[in-house]
Amino acid sequence: MSGLMRRKHRDEPEVEVDMVPIMNMFLVLVPFLLMSASFFHIKAINTSVPVLAAASKQKQMDPSLRTTVVLELGKTAINLSLQADALQSQETSKWRRQFQKQVDDTFPLALMADHLGRIKNTYPASDTLIIVPDGDVVYDTIIQIMDTARYRETEKKLFPNVVISGKIG
Repeated sequence: MSGLMRRKHRDEPEVEVDMVPIMNMFLVLVPFLLMSASFFHIKAINTSVPVLAAASKQKQMDPSLRTTVVLELGKTAINLSLQADALQSQETSKWRRQFQKQVDDTFPLALMADHLGRIKNTYPASDTLIIVPDGDVVYDTIIQIMDTARYRETEKKLFPNVVISGKIG
């Protein structure tokens, strides 16, 4: 039997596999895949969805009264206003401020932080600030305002929930 196996084995021709086409395919495929790969570093800024303060049944000054500060960021000025369903319009209008751009083309962030601090001292339960930037505002300016609105220089929390929103209407 062993002779039969040898004869059968000898009759089969030896086949040599041609690897050149496969190597050529990988030679083209590997650079193509490397060029189509994306190597981006994505960074995120934690924000949340805009929500107006909930209405309170009491009309008097309540330390648990929640207000929402709206900061409209234009190319030349910052308009700051306060919103709360429980407050009268004359109460919210006294908190309106406008901060013009200074001569050195920066906003007075220290004055804005002081004003936000006064709002926070009056309404300590408030923690939301909505930024409504114009389309031509520089990204770095938005980030500086977000940082200023979150913390005062003394590391006291002002408005930790900073939200970026688009204009409505």
